Order: sequence, then structure tokens, then C-alpha cells
Amino acid sequence: MKIIQIVGRSKTGKTQFVSALIERLGEYGRVAAVKHLGHHIFDLERGRDTTRFYESGAAISAGVDGEKSVIIIRGEGLDEVLETLSAAGVRFAIIEGFKSRPFPKIVIGDLETGGCILRNPSVDEVVASLDRFYEYITLEELVRELKREHTGGRAGAIVTFNGIVREWTGDEHTEYIDFANEIEEKLARIRTEIESIPGIIGVRFHHRRGRLYAGEDITYLAVMAEHRQEAFTALSTAIDRLKQDVPAEETSGQGV
Repeated sequence: MKIIQIVGRSKTGKTQFVSALIERLGEYGRVAAVKHLGHHIFDLERGRDTTRFYESGAAISAGVDGEKSVIIIRGEGLDEVLETLSAAGVRFAIIEGFKSRPFPKIVIGDLETGGCILRNPSVDEVVASLDRFYEYITLEELVRELKREHTGGRAGAIVTFNGIVREWTGDEHTEYIDFANEIEEKLARIRTEIESIPGIIGVRFHHRRGRLYAGEDITYLAVMAEHRQEAFTALSTAIDRLKQDVPAEETSGQGV
């Protein structure tokens, strides 16, 4: 799922641009839009059953009519929303706001911010630059990719790994870790090496970049092999290589 982040000052035309971009990207796949409301609280309609379900503690409260569905997700994290959109098969997630997130950004107006790759572009310029935007991947999506690519009756065991930023390592505390952006070539080399191991059918990596805080996901890894033990062995090798070849640019604590 491509993350297309749009930022800018108030009253600069962001909403109009997002609306035009939604219409255009809809020609290529499912599109979702997420707006950061800042200090403004979204008011749920009082007395509605979906509101009552949410207030009763439901993690997700949904209402479905003959034309649309409305979903209320408990939690304030952007990643929770992105995971839901990815699982729903969304191809493009347009995010308005969330300036502190380290995604490549489209800037509308004269706002100065890091990560800007396009400023006041046309919709056509955005479409022509889609390969420059961040690809949001979940562990489930990696597994789906493996299954899609290795069909035709060739079954195999799949094992997965989900690495997170560890807050405490012994007595050492980690607030956050910075990961360099230029890691794709290293990941490709590790993937090629693991796929060359006898019995391995396929391997998929996704390593997040930028600043990751304690408790956040760092990397996803999925391995498909002829037999379960081969998959576990390859997974262990891949984890060791990740630690060696994709080190964190640590700014606090002992790392992962």
C-alpha cells in the first residue's frame, strides 16, 4: 500500500487537492484518505447504536447500510488505521497531516518541512512519481505475497518473524532508534542469499526506516520452505544477517 502524505498550512488548498488525487488514483486501485484532526475531537453522533457499542468498549464498532459502512476504531495511532486499510486491500492511502511521520511528503504551499519530494504538484506529477512514495507493508501482506507467487500445487511451510524496538535490554533503556533509508540493496542481498539455501521456496523482507520508538515494529520477515525445519533454520539465518548488515543508527540505549 502506497502512503501518499500531504502537508501544508491551513487554507492552502490541501482538501481540494486530496479530492482530485482520490479521483485520479481510483483509476489504479482502491484509495483511502486519512486526515489528522489535531486537537479537534471527532464527535460521534449521540444515541446511535454504533456510538453506544464504542462507548461500551468495543475495539471496532461498525454500521452497515445499503450503500456504505462506517467503522469506529478504538485507539489514536495512525499505524492502527493503516493496518486496517492494508488488510482491506487499499492500494493508496492518502494522509493529510501527521507532519512528524517520516514519510516522503507532498507540500502544498510554502511550509518548510523535512522529507518533501514534491511541492505544489499537479495530480499528473504525483501519478508519475508514485515509485518515490513509501510502501506500507504488514506481515500478513508478506505472507499473501509468498502464497500468490508460489502457487500451482507447490505447497510449503511458512514461518514469520516480527521484530520490535525493545524498550529495555538489561539495565539499558531505548527510547528510539534511527534506521537509515538506503537499506534496500542490503535487504536484496540477504534475500538472495537465503533463497539460495536448499529447500527454501521464497523469502520476503520489510524493514521500516526513519525513527522508530520503543514498542514499534522494526522488521517483518516471512520464509516459505519445503519443510518446517528448513524454514526455521533459514529464518534464524536471515535474522542474524539483518542484525549484522542492517545496523541501527542508535541514539539511545542498546537497540533491538
